[in-house]
Amino acid sequence: MNRLILSFIIIMVSTLTILTFYPSCTTAQDDEILMLQKKISELENRIKELEGILMIYKEPEKILSETGQGWQNKKNWRSLKPGMTEEQVRAVLGEPIKRINGIKTLWYYPNIFSSYVSFDENGRLTMWNEP
Repeated sequence: MNRLILSFIIIMVSTLTILTFYPSCTTAQDDEILMLQKKISELENRIKELEGILMIYKEPEKILSETGQGWQNKKNWRSLKPGMTEEQVRAVLGEPIKRINGIKTLWYYPNIFSSYVSFDENGRLTMWNEP
């Protein structure tokens, strides 16, 4: 009989211990789950942002590869002449993906070789780097 009562007491103490500490474990787990969900959301947003940037580089490549014109054609780069206007260069190479204005204006075209054209303060072509 004493064994039965002792077993009952041990089971009750164990149950009370589990019930006492379980909510704090659940709260800590819930906090961790919320933190992980927030990180997942941030990563998904970053992926969307990077995919958008990637499309900027792919779209001109697709358009120009379909036409065989623009900055992808070495003949176009080799037809550039110092003193050409921005409009003339745009007509030959197409629209740049990035433009930096300053004392000199730089236009960048999408490729791994850093293709660019440089204009002076009067908007005249001074130098370029072909792909």
